Amino acid sequence: EEMATAIRQRLAPGAPPHERLLEFCRAYLDYFMSNEDVIALVLREVFGLGDAMRRFSETLGEQVRRPLDEILEAGMESGVFHVDHVGRCATAITGVLNMFILAHVFGGTRLDADDIVHQVEYYAAGLRGN
Repeated sequence: EEMATAIRQRLAPGAPPHERLLEFCRAYLDYFMSNEDVIALVLREVFGLGDAMRRFSETLGEQVRRPLDEILEAGMESGVFHVDHVGRCATAITGVLNMFILAHVFGGTRLDADDIVHQVEYYAAGLRGN
């Protein structure tokens, strides 16, 4: 809940969906970087424990991803993004973000939010059709 709130606070309500999408990504990464120890511990536990931890992770993911779903829905409804399956698009975007986070947690790879968000921009360009 805290992470979802922190992300929502960063999203400018009147900004275009594409800008809100990229800001969601920056906020997602910034939250991780500022709470790295706690989140890294949770990630390690998620990959090491059974159903209870997986259910916790899924619930957390739904709460944190809700703003992204809303951004994608608004973009699709307004014609900024192609109409597609919101859940699949959100999973693709968070998958990109999480891939870099996991590489950092488990492999020590340096996180550079600008480089990571740039990767998401490739996906967003496809959603916009340009």
